[in-house]
Amino acid sequence: MLEVSAGVIFDAAGRILICRRGEGRRNAHLWEFPGGKIEAGESPEECLVRELQEELSLPVEVRGVRCTGEAQGIRFHFIDAFTGALPVPAEHEAVRFVTRPELLQYDFCPADLPVARQLAFSGVQHFVWDFDGTLLDTYPAMVRAFVAAAGDFGIAVSPEHTLSLMKNCLTHCCEVVGAENGVSAQTLEAAFRRHEQGELALGLPPVADVPEVLEALARRGSRHYVATHRDLQCRELLDRAGLLDRFSGFATREDGLPRKPAPDMLLHLMDRFGFGPEAAVMIGDRPLDTQAGRRAGMLSILLDPENRFSDQDADVRVSRLCELLAWLTVDECAVL
Repeated sequence: MLEVSAGVIFDAAGRILICRRGEGRRNAHLWEFPGGKIEAGESPEECLVRELQEELSLPVEVRGVRCTGEAQGIRFHFIDAFTGALPVPAEHEAVRFVTRPELLQYDFCPADLPVARQLAFSGVQHFVWDFDGTLLDTYPAMVRAFVAAAGDFGIAVSPEHTLSLMKNCLTHCCEVVGAENGVSAQTLEAAFRRHEQGELALGLPPVADVPEVLEALARRGSRHYVATHRDLQCRELLDRAGLLDRFSGFATREDGLPRKPAPDMLLHLMDRFGFGPEAAVMIGDRPLDTQAGRRAGMLSILLDPENRFSDQDADVRVSRLCELLAWLTVDECAVL
């Protein structure tokens, strides 16, 4: 198997060197961590030193192997190194030093992408979660409750249309359906709440992968919080799902804070529990969640299993939460 060394090269400011592959090369115009093919008799570290000198006239001090992995039939060795010099590109279209969070703004080659995300999120220890559709799978119950509430007024609305409106927010759903049928949004929401209580009494399952992800993140010392437009009933629902003990704090309707995408709930949690935005990430299933995270200065992850939203709505978009494990729980020198 072809083996390649790739350098995670830090400068004195802690920024990381990335390079964009040129025209005519495999993965042209995508960004990578620079390096090259390991020759016979070379160690991965020796290869990296040689390749960086040949391609970028860049002297480096090797610090150690970060991780290894396979992609596209190639085995990659990612190696940490330091340089006090500036690169002079001979083969790449562009080179630049970027901060860890800035790595999320670039389109990386497949082999480099997990490492870039691992680096970007390496300082995150505080996870702020939306509730509905992110932690507990509430949408089926909510859709059934809304369809029943609409039926109280002789309104026929399909489950799919209801879900698409709710993915904006419940208020939007009530306003649209109410306006189309001559019923006030407040009246429709009150009927929805009555039907919803019956649904919630049956209990709600976690969203796929939630227990496993919370457990894996707990093992690395992370702390978790909930920011939701619901009231404190969310604690009871999490308790019934066996998840309440995973959470250190809540921002709910009782706090009287502006609704997301305003950042106030997140700022409240940061102030109360003493952490900063650089150490936090917001995870939600709607753009208003990730927009709140960005406005609070946090990184953001959008859970979008149905591919409803644009990539621009968050720093990272995933279809399942288990995708997070590859780069949120990897040790510095673990195998990818």
